[in-house]
Amino acid sequence: MDARSRGLRADADRVLELHESGELQAALAACDALLVAAAEGDPTDPVVRETLFTGRFERALLLTELGELEAAAAAYGEAAVAPADLDDPDQRHEIAMALLSRGICLDALGDHLAALQAYDQLIVAFGEAPDPVTHDQVVRGRVNRAAALLALDELHEALTVAESLRADLDPSEALEAEQLAMAMRIRAAALRGLDRTVEAADALAEVVSCATDDPAARTQLASAQRERAELLAELDRPDEAVAVLDATVRRLEGDPAPEVVEARRELAVVEVGLLEQLGHHDRAAALRGEILGGH
Repeated sequence: MDARSRGLRADADRVLELHESGELQAALAACDALLVAAAEGDPTDPVVRETLFTGRFERALLLTELGELEAAAAAYGEAAVAPADLDDPDQRHEIAMALLSRGICLDALGDHLAALQAYDQLIVAFGEAPDPVTHDQVVRGRVNRAAALLALDELHEALTVAESLRADLDPSEALEAEQLAMAMRIRAAALRGLDRTVEAADALAEVVSCATDDPAARTQLASAQRERAELLAELDRPDEAVAVLDATVRRLEGDPAPEVVEARRELAVVEVGLLEQLGHHDRAAALRGEILGGH
């Protein structure tokens, strides 16, 4: 490795160190300097290519953390067009990750149409990627695409995308279960928007069969069952709603993950309210004391 390459590697490491230590503005300035230095090199050189992507992606991450989402979305777009050998799974994954992150940023800004374009780019470019890491990015892009369509009130289109995910994803596969649960929640929301409330409740019932090895999947389970219970109550089936909530609260008992603990508390709040409405004041008080600390 020549001196220029060693210098680029050292400068990139410095950016990462500053980022990890929370010195975001200093990291951003170092990142800008790194990109200027990398731009002077040969983009076909592996170290220069790696530096260009790392610098652009780090810059986007830093802007995201600083709350500058418009600039971050543009920076993710720049990272996505960094020179890359798309036959290399690592480089392929990097570009896919940049496109997915761009879409997420645009969604956060409320620009769902532009987000759809980013997700479509990701899916078209990498939909057939054989490596599991890029495949995971594509699945997330498909789920986010369905959510963006829902946000745009394109209910039939959102439903179509969610149903294709339902057909393609394996509920027993840990990497896919969380995304499938999210897709089923989107499917239910689209059905609810189309006044197909019974089908929406049934869609959320399917989430119970998803693998819950990961805390994120368990959080999705909790959210889905809370939404299912709310639909059942709306359908004037409050006893079923209570049963759904109680089964999920018990299933998640003792879970150590903070996000799951909070989701379980939210389930308990809804269950207590329903029990009170049904006149089951003793059960409501017992649950309130057990999970909500008497509040």
